[in-house]
Amino acid sequence: MTTAATRKQTKVILDGYKKSPVLAVPTTLICIAMMAVIIGSWAAALDGSLPMWLACIINGLASYGMFSVIHDASHRAISSNKWVNDGIGTIGLVFLFPYAPMPILRWLHIQHHRFTNADNDPDWFTATSPRWQAPFRWAFFDGYYMYYYFRYGGEFVTKFMGVFLTYVVTALVILSAAIYYGYGLEVLVLWFIPTRIGLLLIDIVFVILPHAPGIVKCEDNEYLATTMRMGWEWLLTPIMVYQNYHLIHHLYPTVPFYKMHRVWHLKKDELNKHDVSYQTAFTLEPENVEVHKGFYAQPASN
Repeated sequence: MTTAATRKQTKVILDGYKKSPVLAVPTTLICIAMMAVIIGSWAAALDGSLPMWLACIINGLASYGMFSVIHDASHRAISSNKWVNDGIGTIGLVFLFPYAPMPILRWLHIQHHRFTNADNDPDWFTATSPRWQAPFRWAFFDGYYMYYYFRYGGEFVTKFMGVFLTYVVTALVILSAAIYYGYGLEVLVLWFIPTRIGLLLIDIVFVILPHAPGIVKCEDNEYLATTMRMGWEWLLTPIMVYQNYHLIHHLYPTVPFYKMHRVWHLKKDELNKHDVSYQTAFTLEPENVEVHKGFYAQPASN
């Protein structure tokens, strides 16, 4: 097969991966499974058959698992049907961000893709955190997201203000009712703390690890702005929900998460012609970290 024919075949396959499916079955099953875990955990804790502390941890892990559903929905990678896609994404949001409608979450996440590693990247708040603040920023980055949204959202804020207020008021009414009827501790232990656990894990897996050392902006070199984590895929791929292939996500954001490894193997030879940043399984800095550190170095003056 000629080189031109190979390129054409690769493009056809890649376009198929990038196309939104009628329904992303793996993502939908994760949504159903995480929803069942969270509801089951709540029920078991409330009737006393499961210790509250254990239900708290379970809900935190399930909240982390639910984020892949929200994340793919933000890229319209769950379904080609807008209502199905955003409906499934909204189910995830109810558990993790009950005050954030899908359009707002989508807008915020797209800003990360537009401005990766720049100071106007909404994830810059956690990526540049001093070490002593890091766990708190990672676990409460949703607060900064809201600040960023109202500061930079412009006309988008006005457009979706009614929807946003509806979500916030509804969440506050439900929370207030739960506290009024004596379930304040349950709300704290079974929802609030688990969401903080989930957000901390999300920030580590989706922000800190795949963008280290966070020096090069995507507008200057998209291949250095995001990394590939190689090794121990049998363990890291399910734990990180395929975010060890995070470069693929940034290059082709509409590819469902469970197909990113296929795109990597399809495009690997071509991508390796660029400055791909490889991390080994359990390291933070990529092997070419010196390239990152010297990327913005000024040339010596004569």
